[in-house]
Amino acid sequence: MKADSILMHKERNIIAVRAVAGDQTVVQVFDIEASKKLKQAQVPDVAVYWRWIGISKLAVVGKNAVWHVDINSTEECTKIFDRDSRLA
Repeated sequence: MKADSILMHKERNIIAVRAVAGDQTVVQVFDIEASKKLKQAQVPDVAVYWRWIGISKLAVVGKNAVWHVDINSTEECTKIFDRDSRLA
């Protein structure tokens, strides 16, 4: 995977790697100390901004919607709300 952005967690030794692939975004989360992948999720939107919003949750702002990726959940990602097209 060719990453376009990497985000370090502010409290834990984990990093999130993001890559836009077509009309979706692939997010992978790695534990640096244990050298293992914690999560891989495909967000069905092109990411324009992202950040850690909790101990185990990433927020991904896409062109069309806002998504949450929880590294402790078995779900890929959760759509929180659609973005208003007037804000583009």
